[in-house]
Amino acid sequence: MRNSIVITLIYFCLSSCNGQDNNTIKTSIKTSFPENINNIEDTDNGIIYLSYDNGNTWKNINSGLPQKISIGLGGLAISETILGVATKEYGVYLYNFSDSNWVNVPTADKIIKNNIGAMALFKNTIYVGTQHKGTFYSKDNGKTWLSQNKGLNNQTIRRFVELGDMFYVCTNDGFYSLNEKMKKWQLEYGYNSLQVNGATYFKGGIYIGTSKGVYKKQTDNKWTNILPNHSVHNISSDDEYLYAMTYNEYLLSSKDGANWHSIQDGLPENLYTFNVLSQNNMTFAGQWDGVYSKTKFNSTWGLSSKGVPEKFAATNLKSFNGILVITTSERKLKPGMTTEK
Repeated sequence: MRNSIVITLIYFCLSSCNGQDNNTIKTSIKTSFPENINNIEDTDNGIIYLSYDNGNTWKNINSGLPQKISIGLGGLAISETILGVATKEYGVYLYNFSDSNWVNVPTADKIIKNNIGAMALFKNTIYVGTQHKGTFYSKDNGKTWLSQNKGLNNQTIRRFVELGDMFYVCTNDGFYSLNEKMKKWQLEYGYNSLQVNGATYFKGGIYIGTSKGVYKKQTDNKWTNILPNHSVHNISSDDEYLYAMTYNEYLLSSKDGANWHSIQDGLPENLYTFNVLSQNNMTFAGQWDGVYSKTKFNSTWGLSSKGVPEKFAATNLKSFNGILVITTSERKLKPGMTTEK
C-alpha cells in the first residue's frame, strides 16, 4: 500500500504543470540531506552509493531495489530534481529522498527484453536506450512507452547526453541530436562502425569520444579527429580541460584541447576509467576498484572510497545537486540468498 501511494505521488509530480509547460517534471522527492541517512544499512552488496561530503565518505542507498539487479553503462540519470536508474531486470527506478527508498516505474516488457541500458531524464520525459531496439520514452511516468527511432541508422544505444538545451544519443554508428518538433533523430556525425561512447561541450565546441578517437565539431560544422589511433570509451570536460578515457590510459588535454598527455599516475595499471567529473575544486574518477580523486594542484590520484566495498567497479558517476552518485554494474546476492528471497 505504501509503495502504491509513493508511486502515485511521483506520478502526479511528473505530470504537474508550471503554467507554461503542462508536462514539465516536478517532484516532491526531496534533494536535501535526508534525516535518516545514518540509519541506512551498510552492506557489502550495495549497487548504488551517495556522497554528501564531496567524496570523503559514501553511504549505500539500496532500499526498495530487488536483491538481484544489474545496471548498464549510462544507466544512471539525473535532472534538477530527480535521480533515477535503469535496471536490466526490472526497468526504471526513481529515488525518493524523503524516505530513502527507490520506487519502481512500470517499464514495458519489450524494453527489458531488448536489454535496457542507458537512461536519461530530459525535460518532461523519461528516456531509455536498448541494445537491440533503440530508444523509448515515457511522458506519463511509465504508464505508456513509445519508441523513438525515426532517423536512427543504428539501434544499439550507448549513452544519452544533454548539452545545453539539446538532447543527443550515442549509437554504434554515430552521434544524433533530437529534433523535438519533428520527433526524429538527426545525424550530427557518424558512419558505419563508428561507435560513439560519449560527448561533452568544451569552450564553445562539441566533442565526441568514439572507437576511432576524439572528434571535434568545427565552426564550419565539419568534424575533425583530434585524438586519432585511440579507442575512447568516454569523454568529459570541466572549465579548463578535456578528459579522454581510453581502454588503457586516462588522458588529459591541453587547455586548448589540441594536445594530450597521460594522467594515470595513482590509478590502477591496465584498468580503464569509466567516468570523470569535477566538483568543488576536486576531480573524481570512477575506476574498476572504486572512486579516485585529486585536486587540480596534484598530479597523483588517491583512493576516495570510504564506505564503498573493495573492488567496487564505479561504472557510473554523476553529481546530483552537489551529491556524488556512483553505481556498479551488478548487485550480488547476500550469502544464503536466492533470487526468490
